[in-house]
Amino acid sequence: MVEFEGKVALVTGAAGGIGRAAAVQFARQGARVVAADIDSQGLAETVAMIGKDSALAVTVDVADESACEAMVQQALERFERLDILFNNAGIPGDRARAADIPTADWSRVIAINLTGVFYCLRAAIPAMQASGGGVIVNTASVDGLVGMPTVSHYVAAKHGVIGLTKSVALEYARENIRCVAVAPGYIDTRMTQQSFSEEEKQLLASLVPLGRPAEPEEVANLVLWLASDQASYVSGSVHSVDAGLLAGVNLPE
Repeated sequence: MVEFEGKVALVTGAAGGIGRAAAVQFARQGARVVAADIDSQGLAETVAMIGKDSALAVTVDVADESACEAMVQQALERFERLDILFNNAGIPGDRARAADIPTADWSRVIAINLTGVFYCLRAAIPAMQASGGGVIVNTASVDGLVGMPTVSHYVAAKHGVIGLTKSVALEYARENIRCVAVAPGYIDTRMTQQSFSEEEKQLLASLVPLGRPAEPEEVANLVLWLASDQASYVSGSVHSVDAGLLAGVNLPE
């Protein structure tokens, strides 16, 4: 069975990592895909993996309100409907203790990781209403469930994404729009590779009960399930993809 036949999925942050993995999997399962990212080169590579007949590349900065509205409009002009939004674009920001974070860096992380999620879903909801419903999957993080030193801007944004997810789920449930969040843990993406030193990567892996980072496809698997009709009674919830990282203290045996 092709799960997403006739559906249109918009994926932000689709130039690599979890976004690319999800975009490719949506296409493999029958969806037409709007792949969006600020990285036009990476975006072109993602669309090449899918095929131009089934995908549309949109270069967008999700921190730009009008750009998000134009992105949805381009999706409707090409595919005439919108059923799924995977709100995945995000950045880590530079690491520093809270009192040392420059205002510009704080503002940029919040603008992309939280306000950008809002801009995208606000632009997408009317299109979903016109299509008879839809699903919004927002990328939060385990850092949206707990704190982490030196990334307070990122932590604050991801906590905000979870709160926004819950409110949107309540507001639009009667219009057949579900809204959920995924909270990835230690995932092997370009962002994590650039954000942590080799020593930190080894420490993170040691804290994960499975002893390794996840591949982006392992997060995308959950995203697709949440976006599918199999998850028709799932809304307003947050789903960790962390191999038990937040389950408790993992002491050596």
